[in-house]
Amino acid sequence: MSTVKVKVKVSVLISHLEKALTERQARYKNQEKEQAKYEKAVEQYNLAVLKLIKSGKGAIDEAERFRGYQTEKRKGKVAFTATIWLDAGSLPDEPERPECYPDYHYKTECEEITQAIRVLKLTDEQYVSASTYASVAKYL
Repeated sequence: MSTVKVKVKVSVLISHLEKALTERQARYKNQEKEQAKYEKAVEQYNLAVLKLIKSGKGAIDEAERFRGYQTEKRKGKVAFTATIWLDAGSLPDEPERPECYPDYHYKTECEEITQAIRVLKLTDEQYVSASTYASVAKYL
């Protein structure tokens, strides 16, 4: 088995880590916008499916009254859970949920990347060692 020897310049690694940090900050910042966009897309999807059902393109398999909230009954509303069969070809594309980026992941990753950048900026070496590269490679 042969081993691969790679020499990575410190300056190149720093620039890639800075780029990774910027990407994480942008992802975290846009997370709420992406979630709002997703919720709006789900609403549009639900309306499209409801339109198909109202037009008679689906067959009701079963329905069950939802008895969770009594306040709904007083408002003149009754909730049901229904299973309706629709042709897969007639359904619109279901929106894809954006990936969640929890606070603790964001803070931990940003802190570790920032520390790695600081340490790399202090070195006089031109190339990083394999162990140094291995410890920061997961962020690239």
